[in-house]
Amino acid sequence: MVVRDVVPSSELEQMKTQLLEWYQWEESQFEPPMRINSQPGKPWWVYNMHYGHPVFQRLILNPEILRVTTALTLNKPRVFDVVANICYSEADGLHLHGGHKGWFRSPYHQYQVANDQIFASFFNLSVSLMDVPVGNGFACLPGSHKSNFECPEYITMDDKPPTVRNVSVDAGDIIIFLPNTRHAGRRWMHPGYPRMTVFLRWMYAKQFHHADSANWFPLEEHKDQIPLALYQLE
Repeated sequence: MVVRDVVPSSELEQMKTQLLEWYQWEESQFEPPMRINSQPGKPWWVYNMHYGHPVFQRLILNPEILRVTTALTLNKPRVFDVVANICYSEADGLHLHGGHKGWFRSPYHQYQVANDQIFASFFNLSVSLMDVPVGNGFACLPGSHKSNFECPEYITMDDKPPTVRNVSVDAGDIIIFLPNTRHAGRRWMHPGYPRMTVFLRWMYAKQFHHADSANWFPLEEHKDQIPLALYQLE
């Protein structure tokens, strides 16, 4: 699902400026709960940015984002993962991952449709901070959430439609997708600027998380660093 023109340009500029500043920092300069993942030849990742700058707090509380996430979770959204990346053309893409391989499906990664309404218990929401040219960025295998067999190895993220669908978006647009759809981030081929994306993971607040992790929200020891409304959303 794609929703257009969600984030104002002024907010996009603040997020881009802040991410590029953090991109220059050493890992030791980040205070918990912020952290980074930086590897040669890979996209650069930063986690929990909303604990480091209010513009990312406003992003999560964006009325249009909350409208969509609330509708998809029957009025019970919970945000549990916040991360952004910067991807230059020399970095590898994010290879195809996710999708079903047959056998049982996780009850925590499901969606249902009834009376033209969608309920999703777990989904990703990506916010594009840059215009994404055709052939770059997000790609997925339509229907792979229903697969009864493992994805063949010869299928890659660069295959053409109808096997692989590339979704081109503009800065400020959001993409909502289930992680049980096989998906990828194509190698960034635009020489003028890097790909910059914020990823927000959401789940139905009344269910248990499918796996324990000290990184999942809420982070009680840091809750005074964010607004009460955001803490409650965590």
